[in-house]
Amino acid sequence: MKTPDVETWIHRTVIAQNPGTHHLNIFRLGTHGALWGQPGDVVHGGQCWISSNWADWPLVVNSQEGTTQAESGLPPGHTSFDMPTGVAEKFAPHELLMLQTHYVNANTQQSQLDRGKVLVNFNTVDSSLVTAELGTIFATNQSIKICPGDTDKFFESTCGVSPTQGVTIVGANSHFHSRGVDFWIAVQDADGGVETPFYDNKVWNEPLLDWGLSVPLAGGDTLRYHCAYTVPTTDCGNPDAGCCFTFGGHVESQEHCNIFVYYYPKVNDVGCF
Repeated sequence: MKTPDVETWIHRTVIAQNPGTHHLNIFRLGTHGALWGQPGDVVHGGQCWISSNWADWPLVVNSQEGTTQAESGLPPGHTSFDMPTGVAEKFAPHELLMLQTHYVNANTQQSQLDRGKVLVNFNTVDSSLVTAELGTIFATNQSIKICPGDTDKFFESTCGVSPTQGVTIVGANSHFHSRGVDFWIAVQDADGGVETPFYDNKVWNEPLLDWGLSVPLAGGDTLRYHCAYTVPTTDCGNPDAGCCFTFGGHVESQEHCNIFVYYYPKVNDVGCF
């Protein structure tokens, strides 16, 4: 999708998805790497599976909502991200955006309608009403390995904007697969102290979408995120790796530990891999 001919500011995003979605991510394509095309081109698999590409694909927005977001008042399958007053996401003229949608028909997850469908609306605001630009953080801990019989085995990593001055976190979301049992995100100060998590999710297939946050991140602070997993003794991931599950997008045999965080004022778009 190509952005309009003029600089555009977005203050609200509404996403609608068929039930059974595994995830939806929208990225800016950066320097494009090996993935390139014209507006409307479709890629099945291919470069979308190569995680190193994400380092140059800044996050725009994400959702894993396939049933309902009760507090929004929207119909089932809809997600609304309303930014605080004066905050908006900026797009340069003719930026190329990639909408990446993933549906799964597998033992661990079903797409009830047997087809994926996604609609996204970006609502614009006049630049004169914008006082702060939204920035995003997308991070994946790829050093995970969970084996049959592991219970509440966890992995932790850090990522952040490292602001010299404070910023405010306004939204957070997480993503793991069916072995995931707990996912939290907390502020870690410059001395390594970790605060009480501001985000805590224990549901893998409809993870908490928390858009109503107002979490301060002081200069020198970063984010620590924690993923915990339990694997029944009868489950097998990769037979060649002792039936363990390692990082990857194949839900039957691999696991994820991904965070999506939204903040202002923007320092830069952050990716940690």
